[in-house]
Amino acid sequence: MAPFPSQPVDTVSVASYFSSFPVRNCEHDALRTIQTALKSAIYSCTAPGTKERRKAEYRHKNPAGNLFGLCLTLCEAERVGYVAQFIEFLCIVDDVMEDLPFMEACSEHAILREALSDGYQNQGYDDLVISRLRKFLRDIRMELMSENDPSSLLLLRILDNSLHHRDSLDVEFLTLDDYIPYRKMNFDYEFVCQLLRWAMKIPLRFSPEEELLVSRYEHSIGVIVGLTNDYFSWEMERNQPTDRLRNAVAVLMKEHSIPEPEAKVILKKYITDEEKRAIELKHEMNCNADDFELATRYLAALELFAAGYSFWCSTCPRYHRIQKE
Repeated sequence: MAPFPSQPVDTVSVASYFSSFPVRNCEHDALRTIQTALKSAIYSCTAPGTKERRKAEYRHKNPAGNLFGLCLTLCEAERVGYVAQFIEFLCIVDDVMEDLPFMEACSEHAILREALSDGYQNQGYDDLVISRLRKFLRDIRMELMSENDPSSLLLLRILDNSLHHRDSLDVEFLTLDDYIPYRKMNFDYEFVCQLLRWAMKIPLRFSPEEELLVSRYEHSIGVIVGLTNDYFSWEMERNQPTDRLRNAVAVLMKEHSIPEPEAKVILKKYITDEEKRAIELKHEMNCNADDFELATRYLAALELFAAGYSFWCSTCPRYHRIQKE
C-alpha cells in the first residue's frame, strides 16, 4: 500500500502557530482507520467514567485537525492504526504516571515492561489501570510477533527500552541544555523515530554515512517537538499536583531568574532557531538525495510530524481550554 492522500493545511489564520514548517493532513481518508485504532486503545486502556478515559477522549476533540491525521502523512496506510495505538497508549501512560510519586511511577513502568517480556504472566494487580495497560501492551506485542517481521521485533525492544528510561530521573534541572536530553527521553522520542521508520517500511537503521546525518536531524526535530509541547502545555501543567514539574518554561525561569512571560519568549525563540538548524540539515541531506533516497523521505516525514504536532499543540482544547476534571 501507500500513505493516505494528504492535503496542505492553511496555517496563516492560526496566530498561535509559529512554526515555519508546512502542515499537511491525511484525516479525510485516514479518519476511519485512526478512529478505530483510538477506540481500541482508549477503551482497552481506560475504564468508563475515569479521569484517564476523560483525558484521552478530550485529547482528540480538536476541530482544527486530528492529531494523527496531522502527524502521519507519510506512513503506510496499513500501519497508521498501529502508530495511533502505540502513541495513544504512551499518552495514557503519561497521564497516569504524572499523578504518581516518582518512585511509584518507576515501579509501575517496570510492571508495564513485563508485558513485553517472554516470561510474562497475566497475573492480576490491585491497580486496575496498570492491569488494563499491561493487557493492551501484551495483546499488541503478540499481534506484531505473529508476523515474524524482524523490524517489528526490534521496534518492541526499543519500546521496552523507552519505558525503562522515561521519567527515570528525579533531579532538578538547572539549565535548558541539561533538560533537553531528558525531555527527548520522556517524550519517548527514540521510539517515536523508530515507529515512524517502521510505519514507512524503511530501514530502522541506515548506512553509517546516512545515519550520521539523520541522527543530527532527528535531534533537532526532537528538540522542536519536545519544547513545543512544553510551550503550549505550560498553562495546563503549571498547577498540577506533582512532585516533579517537567517543563522548559520552569527550567528557564530558574536558569535566568526571570518571570514566566520572559521565559516563554526565550523558549519560543529557541524553538524557531532550532527549526532553522533543521532546515539547514535537511538541505544538506537533499543535496545527496539521489544517494540517500529513503533517508531523505524519512527526513520529510519527520518534518511533517513536527509540523503536524506543533499545529495540533497550538490549536487543541487540551492546552487552550483546560479540561475540568
